[in-house]
Amino acid sequence: MNMEVDLFDVKYLEEILGSFSQATGLHIEAVNDKGETFCIPNKADRCEFCRYIRSQPNGAEKCHSSYRQATLEAAKWEEPYFFRCHAGLVIWAVPISVQSASLKSIICGQVLMWKPDRFFFQELKKLNADIQDFEELKEKAKLLEVISPSRSQAAADTLFVVVNHLVKRDIHILEQIDTHRMQQKIRKDLEERKKLQSHDLNDYSAYLKKERSFLRYIRLGDKTRAEKNLQSLLTCLFTKTAGDKTIIKVRIIELATLVSRAAVEGGAEAERVMTMLKDFNNEADKVERVEEFFCKIQTLVSEFLGDSLSLADKKHLSLVNDAKGFIVENHSKPIKIEDVAERLFVSPSHISRLFQQEVHCTVNDYITRVRIEQAVELMKKPELSVEQVSKTIGFQNQSYFAKVFRKYIGVTPLVYRNSLF
Repeated sequence: MNMEVDLFDVKYLEEILGSFSQATGLHIEAVNDKGETFCIPNKADRCEFCRYIRSQPNGAEKCHSSYRQATLEAAKWEEPYFFRCHAGLVIWAVPISVQSASLKSIICGQVLMWKPDRFFFQELKKLNADIQDFEELKEKAKLLEVISPSRSQAAADTLFVVVNHLVKRDIHILEQIDTHRMQQKIRKDLEERKKLQSHDLNDYSAYLKKERSFLRYIRLGDKTRAEKNLQSLLTCLFTKTAGDKTIIKVRIIELATLVSRAAVEGGAEAERVMTMLKDFNNEADKVERVEEFFCKIQTLVSEFLGDSLSLADKKHLSLVNDAKGFIVENHSKPIKIEDVAERLFVSPSHISRLFQQEVHCTVNDYITRVRIEQAVELMKKPELSVEQVSKTIGFQNQSYFAKVFRKYIGVTPLVYRNSLF
């Protein structure tokens, strides 16, 4: 389910925000994780001060940066986050979160909590030193609304309740829509596969090869690639079995067991995985149609990799997943934790702490894990020597590669290679 796009009916959200703005007299808008506005009530407009700030060179970009940081902080604390924007106004961000993964936020305020005085204008000038006509900005600041801290907190608390209600309402609707879409896509793929007469698709060795690749992505926690491989794996299974429900049921239950083991190897909590697997097997006994089997295994994989396990129980899931994706894409390069942090615009210590807390390993350990998983796949190509495999996955020292490979796999690369052929 694409939460980034579908989380809210934007028109409905706009109506709700409009009602809130009219009731409180406060400016309000919804922003994405980049700090960019995607929803603002009809007839609503920013105050003259904000319009003037945004009209300055790089003004809008600075506002986006303020809103982006506020969205991250609101997600971290899972409650309204009060802050002063780069230009000096008081604003609060209310997080829009799903399973502790922040997607967007509601920005409200653009006010002052005290009447402008000499000290305020001194600070305002310092914050906006690049604005040439400060007197004009000063006059616009005098027009800003001044509200009490208690009124600000009450507005933020009310908005927080409203946002949580909207999230629960729309997630329920979207889950129903997503399940229907999933079943339709499965049915369409199955019909297309029926027309194929490829030998590869009817060979269990091809199926098992796809299965190994799929389980590798499960262990790495790579949700995007795992789900894509699963789709291909299921259609291959359907073709091989000619749609025989009895055989498919056996294979799906078997696959669920393998997925659960791979999820645990990847860092998921074993007790919860086993409980979910038990529930899955109980539900599988009641399934009547092939599409339902496939839909349930896809849902289980999605839960293993996101919604129900350790990562989703913590904050910053999106940030960790982005880091893992960057590592998978660049594992053959000499990447370091600093490269990952720079790509995500966070400090190395921050991303390191997140990996320790949520993936239960260091960033370097994860880089190594990805490389060794890739090495295992490359070892199956007889045309590649162990030295070539070592260099392909980012190891320049073959002896060090052999040491690391043995630590993870249990045998040296050469012994592993000889066992394959």
